[in-house]
Order: sequence, then C-alpha cells, then structure tokens
Amino acid sequence: MADLNSFHSNHESNNYIILKGRIKAVETNTYGLFIIFFNENQKTVEKLTAIASHYSFLYSIDPHLPWYTLEENLVDIKWKGDIAVNISIDLQNYMEYSLDRDRGNELLNLIKKNDITKIESLLQAILIKPLSDRNLIIETDSEVVTREDMRAIRAERNRPKKETASPAPSQFNIKGGDLIDVNIILAPVSGIPIQELTIGDKIMIKIIDKSTKGNYYIDSFGARVDGNIIPVSAEVIDIKRGEENEFLILCKLGEGVYGRAIETEQVKLKRYDELLVTHSTTDELLYKQTPEKGRNFPIFIAITGGLIFLLLLLFVILWLNNFL
Repeated sequence: MADLNSFHSNHESNNYIILKGRIKAVETNTYGLFIIFFNENQKTVEKLTAIASHYSFLYSIDPHLPWYTLEENLVDIKWKGDIAVNISIDLQNYMEYSLDRDRGNELLNLIKKNDITKIESLLQAILIKPLSDRNLIIETDSEVVTREDMRAIRAERNRPKKETASPAPSQFNIKGGDLIDVNIILAPVSGIPIQELTIGDKIMIKIIDKSTKGNYYIDSFGARVDGNIIPVSAEVIDIKRGEENEFLILCKLGEGVYGRAIETEQVKLKRYDELLVTHSTTDELLYKQTPEKGRNFPIFIAITGGLIFLLLLLFVILWLNNFL
C-alpha cells in the first residue's frame, strides 16, 4: 500500500489515487479483479473496471502489480472472453453505483488513511449483493500517480511498435485453434521411446500454467485439483526435429485446443492406455481371482434353505393330519 499521506497539500492536487484488488467468493466459486481510479482533486471515481470469472487463474493475478500492468491484464482477459459476462456486468455496474457518492468518498478517505482492514470491510459490504456470496476474501493495494505520468505511460503503451526483424516461423501451423505449451509425462520403465512416437499415439501431458491461456485450459479440462495440476490425455498429430535436433511434439487436447512440447533428450513417454483398465477386463480378473469355494457358497445356501422349507412343510402336514 502506497503512503498516501505524503500527497496531502493545500494546493489543488493533480494526482490519481488508484485502488487495485482481487476477490474470492468462496461459496459460489467466483473470482474477481478490479481497478479504481480516483480523481483526488474532485474526490470522485473517474474510471472503474471490474471483471469476474469462475476460473481460478483470475485470483492468481497479484493486486500489488503496477497499475498499468494490472490494467493490461484486465483488458487482455476481457478481450479473450475469459470472464463470466453477466456477473462481470453486475459487478461493474454495482460498484459504479455504490461508489458514486458517499461510499466513494468514504473509500477514498480510508485509502488516504491507509486503513486496509476498513477498506476491505467496506468492499465486502458492497460486493456481497452482485456476487451473491457472503463469504468473500478481498485483497487490495493502492498507489498514487500524477496525471502527467499516467498520460506518458499510456502514450508509450499505445505507441505503434517499430518494425523489427521477422521472427522465426512457428514450428507448427495451427489454424482456427489455440496453441498452448505443455510438458510431456515420462515413464522411464514402461513408456514409449520418444523416437518411436507416431502420429495418432495417445500420451499424457501436463499443461504449463505460466500464461493466462494455459490457466484457462487447465480449469477447462478440470486439470486443477486442490491447487495441483494433474495430467490429461492428448493425441499426437505431428512430430518434428528442431534446429538443435530437439523433439517438437504437437498434440491435440480437445476440439480447437493444441499442445506444444519440446524435449531435448531421448526419453520414454507415458502412454494414455497404460492408465486405463476396462470394466470388462476388471470384472474378468475379479472373477478369475474369486476362490471356487466363494463362488459355490450361494448355491449351498439355496439348497439348504430349500431343504429346511420342505421339512417345515412336511411337519405342518403331519400336524394337521393328527389334529383333524
């Protein structure tokens, strides 16, 4: 949290006070990210951007990042569509409405006093309704930037990039799909040698979580369990050798989703089939492993029960004959 007290003065301020934060709605499994620009002179919210998603990668973005980096993250995530649209709209509108007057002034004063506990308590009270969750975890940070610095940073960011040397062509030509980086899962003893890998083989891979797109597909394929990333299956659709004789593997994870793996050693890969045992095979094994005595036991019970029933029936008949 920036020291905002140092910016108080008697003359007209030319600063923006920026509040950044992330939200976790525990019960609804919803995650949020926001950035608020306060005009210190007018004591109003000049700009506010808020998004929400059910994908947990959103909560991995640190609100202590510089304001321009966090702003770029927000714009990028919205552009890619990695958000829950209706919840994001409700969150944005409700925050704008709630901070328009008294609550906006209250929040600004709390930021200036660096009262983190009260800042986050006030935000919790505001955000319960749009997120439909009373169990909220909120983390915030703030900083101060002059109007001139903000303009300079945005001008530099929006300036057209100078042409540079053309990058090396991509190893794989993907049309109409997303390409993400993955690691192959190794099986040193029972795996298939990488040099024997052929198109159509199914292998196990792990999606790398170093990018927004990677985290998005980790959650899409249900590959995040208790915070750990688990392997998923993929079909090999292309294999090449790179300039340094490394193996370049292109695999398909799902419709329109492709993984790219690079391996420099002649390793053995984990086959997808090795992890599967069909129900019929399992049943057959269980039947073969069942002791003969165990399989005959139900027959013994049935025969014994039948004999007991016949004896009881005979006893009733004899008793009735004697009685009559």
